[in-house]
Amino acid sequence: MKRLKKTLSGLGDQALEDLVAVDPARPRPPVPVWCDTLPNWRTAVNHAPEPPDLADCAPLGSDISLDDPRFLFHGSMRTVRTPAISTAELVVKKQLAANARRKRGRIGVIIEGPANTGKSELLGYIGQNYERRLNNRYGRNDDRIPVIALSVPAKGRGGSRNWADAFARFLGLEREDLGSDPTDSVCYVMRHCHTQLVLIDGIDRLEYGADVQQSFTFLKHISDETGATFLYCGRGSRGIVDPMLRDRETKPEPNEDPWGDHPVLVTSRLGYDQTGKDRFRRVVNEFDKDLRLYHHQSGDLTQLSPALHLRSKGYLRALSQLICQAAQQAILSKEERITEDLLDQLTVGKVIAI
Repeated sequence: MKRLKKTLSGLGDQALEDLVAVDPARPRPPVPVWCDTLPNWRTAVNHAPEPPDLADCAPLGSDISLDDPRFLFHGSMRTVRTPAISTAELVVKKQLAANARRKRGRIGVIIEGPANTGKSELLGYIGQNYERRLNNRYGRNDDRIPVIALSVPAKGRGGSRNWADAFARFLGLEREDLGSDPTDSVCYVMRHCHTQLVLIDGIDRLEYGADVQQSFTFLKHISDETGATFLYCGRGSRGIVDPMLRDRETKPEPNEDPWGDHPVLVTSRLGYDQTGKDRFRRVVNEFDKDLRLYHHQSGDLTQLSPALHLRSKGYLRALSQLICQAAQQAILSKEERITEDLLDQLTVGKVIAI
């Protein structure tokens, strides 16, 4: 494995592309669409998954393959629009409006919360839905790049992170035309293509100290030169992103709130008090609407909300896995309906003696 990694690291971009080239005429297993390049991002924006029409699916009782469109849809389904998403979008919308004509003094938005509570899903949904609204209002335009979506790049040689290269890769800028530092080219493209929103996922990968300082010095430069608003996402991200915590020049007053001015959206698991149960039921009901099972009746899944709440412990990742795996099992078994007995057969969260 080490020898393979060393070999791959020595290959140029074209050699790597040739190595992994796939014949489009040959079938291949289902894979995710990674939104780490502009073409892939636009594919996700322009082709949002929609529940299939049962009239267009294999008839009831048919044996299906694992690449059947209905089976694949239920493998991940689509992000359900919850009250939390509506609140988050409103916060981001207000911040974008406030930043729209500012040359300086912009602030971003922070998304933080425990693991498995839907932070990254929320981040991607906000960005894609924002771009869809722009496309609906102004028409699609390949010369417009309103949103850039990045994950924190890995550390390179010397322990620094090549943020400029990460932006350039997303935008599809050719490395040989950019020289050793593509920052100016990145800023030029973002300005002229009207980039308004930059999504940064995995901000909790940054390490306190020089790593944080160097990263935010670069990101502030990009924001200042392009006018883009940044959304940062990750566990404990407020303590990493908030510029007031990195201020070493201003002495805080006694008992002064240490936090700065960035709006913070906090995700959480859905608890077992009545408010949590009600919110959880509304989320399950949104999944219920998207199920495409021949024997499913509206509300069947919603009635299983208490059982799903206990199994998932209120975590959205576990809930999504339970519903998606149950739907796929219902299709394969030809039961075509999610029941409590079927949920009990799933291995999500269970310890299995082998």
